[in-house]
Amino acid sequence: MSKNVIAAVALTALCGLLHADELGDAQRLWEKREFKQAFQQFSVLAERGVPAAQLQLGEMYGFGEGTAQDVDKAAYWLNRAKAAGQPEAAESLLLVQERQRRKAEIEYYTTHYDGAALRYDHYGCVQPTIPAVSKSNADIKAVNAAVTAWTSCYGRFVQGIGNSQPATGVIPPDLFKLMSNEEYQRASVQIENKVQQLIVEPQRLAETVMAENKAWKSATEKYVLDNNASIDERNKKNKIEYDVLNKEIESDYAMRQDILRARSKQR
Repeated sequence: MSKNVIAAVALTALCGLLHADELGDAQRLWEKREFKQAFQQFSVLAERGVPAAQLQLGEMYGFGEGTAQDVDKAAYWLNRAKAAGQPEAAESLLLVQERQRRKAEIEYYTTHYDGAALRYDHYGCVQPTIPAVSKSNADIKAVNAAVTAWTSCYGRFVQGIGNSQPATGVIPPDLFKLMSNEEYQRASVQIENKVQQLIVEPQRLAETVMAENKAWKSATEKYVLDNNASIDERNKKNKIEYDVLNKEIESDYAMRQDILRARSKQR
């Protein structure tokens, strides 16, 4: 092997090592979300013909990381990476194109999210009508059933609110994978702000229902106790009257029996 060939091979290996170091530096910047600096370094490496850098640069153009989103430039660099043998480039290009098609859906979650599926009225909960007091078993059962049904429905609303955090509980999985990190962060803030608005009135309503239920329960229990005491008192009075009447009947019966026995002896 000639000295020139050996020198060329050594230089190529050295360039490969240098590219690897620079690529590693750029990747670490990207992982730390220092996207602008990472974009600059990947741009230099991509222009030098480093396939991995071309792949990353295409994705950054496609997802708007460290630069304005540009689908055409994303396609250019991803196609170059694909031609250079980067197997992930084709899938990345499909993601970028899908992002573009579903741009309005992404903007809904990052900017216009209204929480329609999380709203209290979405669950169709029927607020129970709770009287001041119930005076019959049928009425007590009806009120308890209405309160139980509402409590169960309100519980589903609360569960839905709980599932909204993290935001991946709200954002469809197939859309989430199309979002950039910055878009996901914006969507998280948008969703949380909307959730805080959505829970205010239902919380007040729940407090009202529970307060009414507590007052109704207390008043109804008092009525039942008082009514039972009154019934007991009437029962006691009725028993005394019954005992007196029964004694009178027994006495009259005995007297009549004595009369009959006396007449029987006279015969």
